[in-house]
Amino acid sequence: MKHTRLSLLHTIVVLLVSGSLLLIRPGLVFSTLQSNAIYPPELGNLLGIMFLGLGSLVALVFRYKFEELYKWTIAIRAFFSLYAMVLYLTYKNPFFIALLFIILIGILITVLGLVKDQRLKN
Repeated sequence: MKHTRLSLLHTIVVLLVSGSLLLIRPGLVFSTLQSNAIYPPELGNLLGIMFLGLGSLVALVFRYKFEELYKWTIAIRAFFSLYAMVLYLTYKNPFFIALLFIILIGILITVLGLVKDQRLKN
């Protein structure tokens, strides 16, 4: 599952970089992702901590080659995608569409890695 494992690098980088930026400059992250709302810095900092924790967890999955969890990363991100759509429909904030696309890119990369790994296995 070499390609599937490598696909997790996208998720790791996105989570660790965005988590760090949310701790340092939360307003910049929200404005870059086209948010039409003003969020308190404390909320951005909290999200930063959570993103860093989740990114660290995915990094451990990558490092220790927990192949059983690779497919679960798709399921979890699919849930996040669904909820990003619900939040967009509820609040009409383009931030959630930007977030949705970032998540979907990661899902696509992982699915393509799974497909390639399956073809190499056969």
